[in-house]
Amino acid sequence: MRPRPSLPDLLVLPLVLTAAACAWLLHAQAWDLGGRSPVLNYDTAQYAIAARELAWHGHLATPYALPVDLVRQGAPPWPLSAVQPGLVLFEALVFKIVPARGATAGSDPRAWLTLILPFCCFLMLAASLALAVRHLFARWWPEAPLRARAGAALVVGLCFALDPEAQHFAVGGFTELPFTLGLLFGFLGLALEAPVAIPLAFGVVLGLTGLFRANMLALAPVFALAAAACVPAPRRLRTAALVLAGFALPLLPWWFYKWRAFGSPSWDITRFVLWDGVQGRTWFSLYHQALLPDVPHGAEAAGLLAAKVLHNLPTLGSEMLSGPRGLWVGGLVGWLAIGRPPRPLAAAGWTVFAAAVLGVLGAAASIPWLRYLFPTRVLLEPAGMLALWALVEGIPPATLGVAARRTVLVATAVLALAWGGWCTARGLDEARATSHERGVPSTNSITAISIALSGELTPGEPLMSNLGPSLAWQTNHPVIHLALTPDDVEACRRRLDFRHVVLVVRDGQRAWAGWNEIVEREGFSRTLPRLGAVDERRYHTSDGFTVVWLVLGPLGPSLASNVGR
Repeated sequence: MRPRPSLPDLLVLPLVLTAAACAWLLHAQAWDLGGRSPVLNYDTAQYAIAARELAWHGHLATPYALPVDLVRQGAPPWPLSAVQPGLVLFEALVFKIVPARGATAGSDPRAWLTLILPFCCFLMLAASLALAVRHLFARWWPEAPLRARAGAALVVGLCFALDPEAQHFAVGGFTELPFTLGLLFGFLGLALEAPVAIPLAFGVVLGLTGLFRANMLALAPVFALAAAACVPAPRRLRTAALVLAGFALPLLPWWFYKWRAFGSPSWDITRFVLWDGVQGRTWFSLYHQALLPDVPHGAEAAGLLAAKVLHNLPTLGSEMLSGPRGLWVGGLVGWLAIGRPPRPLAAAGWTVFAAAVLGVLGAAASIPWLRYLFPTRVLLEPAGMLALWALVEGIPPATLGVAARRTVLVATAVLALAWGGWCTARGLDEARATSHERGVPSTNSITAISIALSGELTPGEPLMSNLGPSLAWQTNHPVIHLALTPDDVEACRRRLDFRHVVLVVRDGQRAWAGWNEIVEREGFSRTLPRLGAVDERRYHTSDGFTVVWLVLGPLGPSLASNVGR
């Protein structure tokens, strides 16, 4: 059933890969990656330092902690409470293969190695989407004209390469692209009837995908139901059970690790983001105190969360439908409702739509950032394009002639590419502007700070800083993220004593409330008795950041009564 590749088929893949590589390079240059923008930022550095810990010492742990992590364990290294293991395991393997320079401070060029997986996944997603179109045509429309098959594959692949958010996730060690690639394999597997022949292996693919993002746990039952819908009725229960069993297999060691480290296989501090924006809480206040957040329960909690979701849904929903995206979503829903697709295609289409809905609801319930919509949004769009084209092709010739049908198909393809080109141009402009104003200093500045610190700190001595995991990567010292206010430092020190606090901000107005006066007023830190600062050093970096280095005095027994629970 696989058509013999023609010249256009052979040209699609190199064209898509070349376009994706060029888009990646332009985005990296716009960010000035490795210069104004460090290769490792707050999110990506968390995975890199955990991977390095695994490569060097052979255990899943991290030298970076949020203040809330100190409640469970005071001494470093800390168990992984906020990251999934997939990217950590891959980067640890890379760090094991590439020799380390040693545990010294300064710029570690191995940070660039964290880009291997996201860059490869970016290219693979663009290429896989183009190849997926070929496979779908071969299975469900083998008589399709060559220009339709090759044209659809080229447009779908190029549209992904032109997505600026995909380009952004490809220039950092994020988990979004590996997770999205696994989702694509899941959707394509449903469309090509993989659960019919290999339900257990299909489930294993879903489980490997779940190693990169925890929200796969909510999507696994949807995939299991869709897989069951693809088989005859007597085999549905068995198929769903095998899919779920396969999903659990790769995750069982991780769940066991969570149970050993935290007492529960489902423990994850990211659960607290549900309360961001509720009753005055923020994710800063939830994570940056050495105590577990006191959150509502029962009916009160359900009512508050429902109100939060309803408040955030309009903004997130409008983003999913902005530009031609509403056309793609409408095409998918219309095709599923009136197009009468074959059962495997219908199962795949409804799963794509359900995953997108769950993604919007999940983002609305946590922190309503658009990045949380990316994995499902970026796959909903090509599915919607293909569904819209299928709807147009299904219109009777008496209603829509051949020439008119061709015009509509070409017009939608041109619209998709034009939208992608416009979004890419806008994304490059935003990247250039943001790289000059971002709140993280350049690679050279972080390197200079880490060298200065390591010249005074003893080996393995912990410190506190708002640079968090980025500084932990550079200094090879345990780092606790900055406490919510200076008054909260004492409770953190009762869990793990440290003597140095390093603030690095562009200006005092960007510092957190309570810390801004320390940045703006020299010597103010010594007037705060609960902070206990005995020395204050400050200087400015070449890229315009203010560094305030506080040295704290010994903890006195009289402060013990102020420790948080």
